Amino acid sequence: MERTLVKTAIYSFIASFSLMIVLIQRVRTTEDVNGMVSSSETTYPEFFFMILKISIIITFIVVIIMFLYKRYKGK
Repeated sequence: MERTLVKTAIYSFIASFSLMIVLIQRVRTTEDVNGMVSSSETTYPEFFFMILKISIIITFIVVIIMFLYKRYKGK
């Protein structure tokens, strides 16, 4: 069971990190009431730490779900 959990953690971290790089935008644009558009850019270190944080949270959730699945499947 430990081997399955470790593989699940590694694969879910890699997959979630890769998807977050593709899906999360580093430059955000906002439009106010008058129609003026402004953009804010996130620095690269802040961007990668944000993606790392989200990926770790997703990994913990997936490992817990897999643990519960394996535990109740065996009973």
